[in-house]
Amino acid sequence: MARGLATRGRFAVAYLLLGAAVGVAVGGAIVLVQRTGPQPALPWSSWQPGASSTDSQVLEIAQHVGNSYKLPTGDQLVAVKVGGAQNGNDFGGVAIVKPDDARSLDRSFQPENTAVFILCGDDPKTCAITQGAPSIARGTVLRREALELALYTMEYAHPIDNVLIFFPPGKGQKKLSSTLFFSRDDLSGSLRHPLRRTLPQKTPPLPGKIVPREQETVDDLTASALYHYLGIAQNVIVIQPPSDSST
Repeated sequence: MARGLATRGRFAVAYLLLGAAVGVAVGGAIVLVQRTGPQPALPWSSWQPGASSTDSQVLEIAQHVGNSYKLPTGDQLVAVKVGGAQNGNDFGGVAIVKPDDARSLDRSFQPENTAVFILCGDDPKTCAITQGAPSIARGTVLRREALELALYTMEYAHPIDNVLIFFPPGKGQKKLSSTLFFSRDDLSGSLRHPLRRTLPQKTPPLPGKIVPREQETVDDLTASALYHYLGIAQNVIVIQPPSDSST
């Protein structure tokens, strides 16, 4: 009888120890759950400008993006020049006229909220690209570069909400005539998530090497952003959408 009591005592002690162990484990789990907070958001990009002023940030973005795009020869695709107020010139903003009437204003954008970039090829007089032949593939990469410039600028260079990018002259052209113009509303979806979700290829592709998914994104985001450059009136850059804006 004494032996049975002793055995039951040992079992009782074992159960107590087991219960204590379970309690510690549950308590530890509760502490871990309580300590586990929301995971920090991923950075929008691995690089960002280090300057604090808007003008300097725009210049840094132009250099960073421009240096990363190459021709098949290894030379830089285009130099990215900065215009508008960031270039120290008098700049009155951007005016968009109606597609069927160059004298009728549609919308206007203030200079303090607008950045201007010029994609300039190796011809110092016209900004044309003289290496290789013009192609749709090269044009796609230029539009990708313009899109990346606009995204970086709107993400980091506040209060910029609008970005105008001039393209190098095409075949037979002697001056700048084609532009892409983006407002923040145009790119709001892409600005809500990291850059690499929009442009997955970390190293900008050579002409003809852009992956299909990325090309589709570039086409979608730039198709409605194409404008003709008409000139400058009272320090305001005047641009016009194609007469058939659906193409």
